[in-house]
Amino acid sequence: MPSVLVLAALLAAGIRCEPRGGPDRPPPPMVFTVLGGQVLDAPPRCEPGSVPRAPPESELSPLPARAGGAQAGDGCQAQGCWAWAGWNERRPLRGAGARLEIEVPAVESPDHSLAEVALRWGEDDREILEVGWEVAPRRYGDGQPHLFVGRWVNGSPCEQACPFVASSRRLVPGMSLGRWAGKSLAVGWLIWEGRAWAWVDGEWLGAFELGERSPNVVRVAQWFGEVFFVRDPPTVAMGNGRAAEHSEAARFSSVCDVPDGGEACVVRPIRLPSVTSPGRYDLRVDEPGGFRYGGPGVRPPPPPSSASEGRPPATGRSAPSLPR
Repeated sequence: MPSVLVLAALLAAGIRCEPRGGPDRPPPPMVFTVLGGQVLDAPPRCEPGSVPRAPPESELSPLPARAGGAQAGDGCQAQGCWAWAGWNERRPLRGAGARLEIEVPAVESPDHSLAEVALRWGEDDREILEVGWEVAPRRYGDGQPHLFVGRWVNGSPCEQACPFVASSRRLVPGMSLGRWAGKSLAVGWLIWEGRAWAWVDGEWLGAFELGERSPNVVRVAQWFGEVFFVRDPPTVAMGNGRAAEHSEAARFSSVCDVPDGGEACVVRPIRLPSVTSPGRYDLRVDEPGGFRYGGPGVRPPPPPSSASEGRPPATGRSAPSLPR
C-alpha cells in the first residue's frame, strides 16, 4: 500500500495509479546509452508494481489520419495538410532514437505541431510507430507539449485495438511536458521479442504488442518535426517557430539507429534530409548526428508602426523559465 505521504501527494496531483500489466522482461537499457540519462525531474508517481493511468482514449479528441507520414510530396487530404522537416534512414534496423528539445510552438485548434522519432515497415511503409511530444489543443484542451506514443496499422491510427502497455512509474503517454520546455528529451524505439518498446528519458516507457505483425527488422527510421493545418498557407509554428538557420532553432541531437544484429544505437553524421514545404519550414545540419529544424509557416505582415519599424512579431512563444 502507498504510504500516507505518497498517497496524499498522488491525490493532490490528481494522479491515478493502476497495477502494472506490462511484460516483466524489458530490453537491456544499454541499447540507448548514447542518448544519456534522465533530464526530467519527475519522481516516481506510483508505488512499485503500479504505473500512472493514462487518460482514456475516449477523453482525448482524435487527431486526423496522417497523409502518408514524413515523406516528400503533397501532404494534403480533405481534412487538412501536413508539412515535415527532418531526416530519414533506409536500411534494415531494429530501432532508432534521438534527443529532441521540448518546445511550446504557437498552435491554434484544430492545428497541431510535434516532433518525433518513428519506425516504419510493411507494404508502402504503412506500419508506423511514433514517440515524441506534440502540441495539439484539439486533443488535449491546452497549448502545452504532451508526451505521446502512436501506433499505425495499414496507414490508419490504431488506438483502442492497439493498447500501449505501460511500464514506467513516473512517465505516462499524454502527460504534460510544459514545465520542462527547453529540455532535451531522449526518445526511441526498439523492436524486441515481438514487441515495440518505447524509450523515454532514460527508461522504458512501455511497449506495443505486435504479435503476428512483429517484424524482425524495419525498413525506415525517421526523425522529424511535423505540423498539421487546415488553412493554407499555414500559420502554425514548427519547432519553436524559428527558422532552422537561426542558432536558437529547435534541435534534434544524437540521432541514432540500432542496426540489424546490433545491440546499441549508433550515431551517424548525417542522414537523408526531407523538407516538404521549403520556404515555410526548413532544416539545417547542426552537428554530426544532429540538425536544427522549424519555422513560423507564413505570417501576414504587421501594420507599420514606429515601435515595430515594420518588423514582424515573434512567430512562436517561449515557455516560462523552468524551476532549477
